[in-house]
Amino acid sequence: MNGQRENAGKCPRLIEVALPIREISAESVRDKSLRHGHISTLHLWWARRPLAASRAVVFASLVPDPDDPRCPEEFRAAVERHLKTHVPAELKYYRRGRHVHRDEDPYRPYEGMPDTLRNRLLTFIAKWSPESLAFEAGKAKKEPDPKYLLDDRSLVKWETSDPENPQGRAVLRIARELVKVAHGGETPTVLDPFAGGGSIPLEAGRLGCQAIANDYNPVAYLILRATCEFPQKYGKPGKRKVVAEEFGKKVEREIEVPNVLVHDVEKWANWILERAREKIGHLYPAGRDGRPVVGYLWARTVPCSNPSCRGEIPLLRSLLVCNKKDKKVALTMEVDVERKTVCFGIAEGKAIRRTEGTKRERGPAICPFCEQPSSEAELRRAGQSGEMGERMVAVIVEGKDGKDYRPVEENDLAAFREAAEIEVERPGELILPEINAEDADDVANSTGIRVHLYGMKTWGSLFNPRQLVAMQTFVACLREALERMREEIEDEEYRKAVGVYLGLWLDRIAQHANAFCRWNPGAEKVQHIFGRQAIPMIWDYVEIPPFARTAGCPTNFVSIITDCIARESASCSRAPSRILRSDAACLELPEREASNVVTDPPYFDAIAYADLSDFFYVWLKRALGSMHLHEFSTPLTPKSDEATALKHRHNGDGEQAAGHCVRKLAAAFSECKRLCHPDGLITVMFAHQSTTAWSALISALFQSGLNVTATYPIDTEKETRLVAFDASSLESSITVTCRPRIVGSAASFKQVRKEIEQVVQEAVKRFWSYGFRGADLIVACYGPAVGVFGKYERVEKADGTPVGIPELLELARQAARDAIAGEFRGDNLSTLYYVWANLYGAAEQAWDDARLVVQIGGTEENAMEVARGHGIFVVDGSKCRLALLADRAGRRGLGMDPNPPLIDALHRAMLLWKKEKRGELVRYLADRNLLEDGPFWKLAQALFVVLPRDLEDWKLVNALLGERPTLRAEGKRTAYRETQATLGFSEES
Repeated sequence: MNGQRENAGKCPRLIEVALPIREISAESVRDKSLRHGHISTLHLWWARRPLAASRAVVFASLVPDPDDPRCPEEFRAAVERHLKTHVPAELKYYRRGRHVHRDEDPYRPYEGMPDTLRNRLLTFIAKWSPESLAFEAGKAKKEPDPKYLLDDRSLVKWETSDPENPQGRAVLRIARELVKVAHGGETPTVLDPFAGGGSIPLEAGRLGCQAIANDYNPVAYLILRATCEFPQKYGKPGKRKVVAEEFGKKVEREIEVPNVLVHDVEKWANWILERAREKIGHLYPAGRDGRPVVGYLWARTVPCSNPSCRGEIPLLRSLLVCNKKDKKVALTMEVDVERKTVCFGIAEGKAIRRTEGTKRERGPAICPFCEQPSSEAELRRAGQSGEMGERMVAVIVEGKDGKDYRPVEENDLAAFREAAEIEVERPGELILPEINAEDADDVANSTGIRVHLYGMKTWGSLFNPRQLVAMQTFVACLREALERMREEIEDEEYRKAVGVYLGLWLDRIAQHANAFCRWNPGAEKVQHIFGRQAIPMIWDYVEIPPFARTAGCPTNFVSIITDCIARESASCSRAPSRILRSDAACLELPEREASNVVTDPPYFDAIAYADLSDFFYVWLKRALGSMHLHEFSTPLTPKSDEATALKHRHNGDGEQAAGHCVRKLAAAFSECKRLCHPDGLITVMFAHQSTTAWSALISALFQSGLNVTATYPIDTEKETRLVAFDASSLESSITVTCRPRIVGSAASFKQVRKEIEQVVQEAVKRFWSYGFRGADLIVACYGPAVGVFGKYERVEKADGTPVGIPELLELARQAARDAIAGEFRGDNLSTLYYVWANLYGAAEQAWDDARLVVQIGGTEENAMEVARGHGIFVVDGSKCRLALLADRAGRRGLGMDPNPPLIDALHRAMLLWKKEKRGELVRYLADRNLLEDGPFWKLAQALFVVLPRDLEDWKLVNALLGERPTLRAEGKRTAYRETQATLGFSEES
């Protein structure tokens, strides 16, 4: 066995050689829309990695490359047996509705790919469905639904983890067997020191590993226990006493329940709900029509900044409260200028006369009485001076076919006034103490939290008075439930587990029951406070009664949480993860404890995890503090050792913040190196496009003695297309695989630059084939460049000056852009158009960022002005996009020069085709020697690949490319006739 482990250490892991990126990306994007039983529904955690990407990365990091000659024979034989010669019977078919399709060899590689064991292992991880392959080949017009993008037998597919899916169970059995064989029959251990929302350790456990999950944040720690420990430990059948009705009487009986953890969480959550209803249910009365209320719409108010007016302005983004295709409802505003009052009513359909609100997204508030604008600064002053109020403007009620809206009644206002008079604690813990404490210095805020600018400086200030009454009532009832539980459940650790789920349920209530929840008129539903990884100011909000039976209410959350528990309890029999709460730089684990490390560290300054999680911490501490003394021993979440680069924690100094981040990451990676087996990998997922963030990550890796051996971009955000990607922002997590760094002597910058340009050129071709474009493509090339740079002790310029990491990354960026440009040989302007089209398609891009790309189109200092002057960009404020034919068709003399830029010539050709002037088109191309011109047609091919198929430009380019042979033939015939005519020969002779 030891010999096998030693041999396996010399063989590269699969992730160091290949990964089915496009397929994994498709399922990772789909992960965002999955709900029923998904761990994201248990509790919010920011930037949680998709389960598909996590499963793929963990698996590919654990198994060797079966095509490598150093691969252990036992593993090669296992791959051949499970994926070729002895595929289980339950995997030899797939279903579409009621139809069963036989497929005797599900893991055969795609047509045209060699049938090797590596390729079979890759198709086992993720393989396109028959429908996807037909669409990509042009044999089907419609792209399949996200559920059918991947083959049903793919390891990464969501349905594979469904305990009721026999094919999924068979796939996971194979995966676990292959992982075990790869480790000599032993169970490998996977460590994630920044486990956050738990995707990585959860999937490591699903693959048969012993997972160790650590996080510094107490909120994340409880989420990890609820995700990766409690379901696997306690989610089992057992006996419970239930009350049943027999012969008109209620009797208590002991019955067998399928999952005691699900049963107990559901039972006690409902107990809390009923107890709270008894106490405060009367604060949410029905209206005169008797219909139950499902929501109250509120607007914040400020006094008009006009000294001669000072009327109360209700701040509303829009008057529309329902904006569906077949249903329109809006508020009406009856303004009394003399009395300075506004009376709100309801209008429907054609009766709606006005929809614009009083407060634009990025503009002033307009007073309804004097029409004078009040600036953002004046709104902030009103908030900070205590002059900002709020007003109920409408009530949402249950209707026959959905939701109805009615005006506010006195009964609604009286109930709210009664709630406001109830004395309850308002959580006084400060939001961003470094900024909002009385003795705080005036430092820059590096988070997306902005509410303190309007006077809301404590976490309690994010709730209106009735919401505070409701939250404190739920806290009191939860604590009462924990005491009652002692009478029925002796096991204290199990009671803690149930209590954690009740605490997470309370957090979900808080997330949807605060004064920063938007009403979505298009879907008629509440949007919780964390629509983004921030807490921005909002002007109108919705209050959901806690006892309503609609989306966004506590009753609904009970089933959401228990569905997740049930799925993870039964999805496979595996050991619970070991959950730690510690600084990732000093874990109390023995050396070489982990076979592999797979982790997703904080993204530099992108997310203020601890600051945002304080929103939940203050409620969890009140509800569970007595049961979890160690986790809630600090006033707010601990922050000093968080591995982020947030300036407000370092007196506004960006350099200090970056230095702190590098030190913490370097220490954590050094700890990973200590804990990881010598032949194991350290795999890091990272999602940030700034060179500063990547410089920090790479510096940390180098300082800890690690170097990059492989890099993969995995799309995790946007809609995935098989043929074209047309978004410009970074949508991918870049996964870098590392091994201990082995450095040689110093090297010259000239030598290293040549090596980097070569590897980046190869990387661009590879990632291009995966469908990546834009910032994703550029950033994905950092890894290969770092791998070259990291081989040397130092890199020096000719004068002995050392080359730093920022310079390395800029070299990688330039090499990537040059590699794209190198695929095209044409004039500067057309080269720019070609590169831009391949990077960003038709998507908008920041105008400032565009300047870097423009330099490819020429060396002139005014390259941007040249590009604008030729009209190849459409600029809109700070954004710009590629100019399409419709934008350029009106330019005088477009493409009519004897030797025009190729992009002008292509647009002229597209215009002639559109106008059905075929003869003129042939002559135009022939006169300018474009019928055979390679760069001209390569530019056309680039647009065909990257432009969305519904654009007119794509359709015209597609037609031109399809007609190229006949256009060429017609051009030759025309030239022949003209030559004959010049020589005096007629066609007849």
